[in-house]
Amino acid sequence: MSKSKKSLGAACVLAMAAFAAGPAAASTLTDFSGVVDTEFNSNKAGVNGGGSSGDTLKSWLLGGSAAGPLSTLPNMNFQVDASYATGWADHFSSITWNFGGSVFWANDDGRVGANFNYLTMTREGHVTNGGIFGEWYLENITAMAKGGWLSSGGTETGGRGNYFGAAVEGYIMPDLGITGSVNWTDTISGFGCQVCGREDLRTTAYGIMAEFLFSEDYGISGYAGYTYDQNRFRQEDSHDNIWRIGLRWYTGGGSLAMHQRNGNLNPWLPGANIGGAP
Repeated sequence: MSKSKKSLGAACVLAMAAFAAGPAAASTLTDFSGVVDTEFNSNKAGVNGGGSSGDTLKSWLLGGSAAGPLSTLPNMNFQVDASYATGWADHFSSITWNFGGSVFWANDDGRVGANFNYLTMTREGHVTNGGIFGEWYLENITAMAKGGWLSSGGTETGGRGNYFGAAVEGYIMPDLGITGSVNWTDTISGFGCQVCGREDLRTTAYGIMAEFLFSEDYGISGYAGYTYDQNRFRQEDSHDNIWRIGLRWYTGGGSLAMHQRNGNLNPWLPGANIGGAP
């Protein structure tokens, strides 16, 4: 069994253990809230069957989001997201901008909504996605799902396609959450040949993430995670090993569970998780 599947299985076991620990509070979003996020990650690409396909790409990200109620519509809320990232490797550098927005309905049992997102990276093209998402609260477990369409351009792998994802977060305690996730994308690229036609770029990403809130009064948390991407393009298989570590600041007081269920959307929900996002 691969390390990624073992990690995902461990996350599910921990989430089931959290189920017996007692319920985590949840309610609709009634006021404005915000999150600021900074992260460092390292991406080592490889070719299936052995060997490295390139240098290790390192990047640093700074982002944030703001959410609030739509006062004229009961239980309806909105969120806007933006981030900046700089990446580097031997003889390579890049700048990535990400912008997104969501509208969602929330109550004590969960949230459902729609999301739109745009990402652009220097010399690496752009990706636009739109879709729907939902999360459901089962005592100390949050079950999440999302899916939609995506369109990319600026490179030979650009084209159109779809994405789907599922995740489970278990709150081992109110200030510690562990998330296991699977994300799948399939893009029919504009690249091809007269004999083989257009090529598909398929990615399946298995991820695990742990986040701990150090201070409920100040809303400071730290997180660390790992994602294993399986990629297939031009009949060739490759993979990415992505490690990340970061800090988050949540406005207002409360536990991690309260921030993620009563405030801004869970970080996994918006977007298509392009590039190994959690």
